[in-house]
Amino acid sequence: SPVTITASATTVVNATISRVLDTTGFVSSEFHVHGIRSADSRVSDVHRVEAYSTEGVENVVMTDHHVHTDLNPAIADAGLGAFLTATIGEEITSFDYGHFNAYPMLLDASSVTRTYDPTGLIQLSGGSTDWAKSAPTGMDFPVYGALNATPSEIYTLATAGSLSTAATTIQINHISSHFEPLKIDTALVPPADAMSDVERAGRRLPDTATVSNLYHHFPALELWNGDNRGAQSQFLDERIGIWFNLLNQGLSTTFIADTDSHRFTNLNSAGARTWTASPTDSPASISSADVAAAVDAGRAVGGQGIYVQTKLLATDGSGNVADLTHGGSTSMTDANGDVDLEITVVSPNWAEWDTIEIYANAATTAVDPLEPYLYGATPTVVRDEGDCDPTTTGDGDFDITVTSSVGGVTGADRYSVTYTESFTGLVADTWFVVVVKGTDGECGPMFPIYPDNLATGSNVSLADLVDGNVGESGTMALGATNALYFEP
Repeated sequence: SPVTITASATTVVNATISRVLDTTGFVSSEFHVHGIRSADSRVSDVHRVEAYSTEGVENVVMTDHHVHTDLNPAIADAGLGAFLTATIGEEITSFDYGHFNAYPMLLDASSVTRTYDPTGLIQLSGGSTDWAKSAPTGMDFPVYGALNATPSEIYTLATAGSLSTAATTIQINHISSHFEPLKIDTALVPPADAMSDVERAGRRLPDTATVSNLYHHFPALELWNGDNRGAQSQFLDERIGIWFNLLNQGLSTTFIADTDSHRFTNLNSAGARTWTASPTDSPASISSADVAAAVDAGRAVGGQGIYVQTKLLATDGSGNVADLTHGGSTSMTDANGDVDLEITVVSPNWAEWDTIEIYANAATTAVDPLEPYLYGATPTVVRDEGDCDPTTTGDGDFDITVTSSVGGVTGADRYSVTYTESFTGLVADTWFVVVVKGTDGECGPMFPIYPDNLATGSNVSLADLVDGNVGESGTMALGATNALYFEP
């Protein structure tokens, strides 16, 4: 309902919030977050806790640059333990060729006297991963071979270091800034870099005689990081194909969606999200080890406005099923090679969508064929709702169901569909990934929930802002799954 605000007066608005989406068996994490202990962030612990608890995030993975931060004391201090927990992580920040998030990590007791300071003024390391190789005194210059750790060495430092845990995993962050500068072509079998010795020296990396191939396989890739239209475009147009190139070679790796949030005022805490399979739905009971294990196993889905899950069902009467749940299997078989891919999509009514894309052993395309390091991909099957209007039926490949007033709250409406696509005669290993999105010009953007990128020229009045904004840019609804596998 409209609210009138009067100057120099207090206007009280009483509102009720209903949880519209049922994500039972999965917990929401933000896998890339910076705060006051990062040199490039000024967000205090208490503000991080308050912001994420209001966004429905259940686990914050703190990944400060070169610092191990524990937000749990701040969560307890704010009395928000019923809504939020935190995982200690670190962004291992090479100056020359890429960044990596490792989690969960331990605190270094020798460098911690207080893990939470309400004023936000005391910065303590809590631990750090040394990604730079040591050199003799006076020899710490590139010309003398003072080098960065290679990707393989960084993986080992993160997962087997003194502050690692048995569960620690690691993801490559903003992966275009990893594969492109290192000239790693993931379409090659196996993936390999094309850097010359001169180029390697410029990034303080060992020459080709010392390390023949800089590619190293990591458990997870941060394919989508951000909260706006540009971040979604990077994911779909430049990065998704890097992931698919690996899947096409049987190199299983997990897609991660997050925000790389540094600031408070630009609302980056509201953005892409990853849900991981979990034995509990209670934030207070979430285990960082369980979250990391789900990442390693590929039991995760990502989205902004959209929550999508998939199942792969045998049709031979065996009852074989693959899904992304905590207790299930991500792979299955069918005696005849005939399977049903069951797709369930849900969203609040402010996140409009009309397109389901299915990728099955999908072909990829290099953004620049002369420098084939960034890749898009072509969907195997595309299904369309018709007109992005759930009130009309029978005009597309599927119809969206509207559930009104969820929880008895007026306006808290849910959009949903369960759609099945059949695949027959499969004789080779096949992976399946699903992307769900709203089409520009047919679906409206998620304004004002996600306000970025809305066209300003056509929105000069309040009436303009609340007219649905179809075709006026803005941030669209988007969701994606990790892979399920058919094995003959």
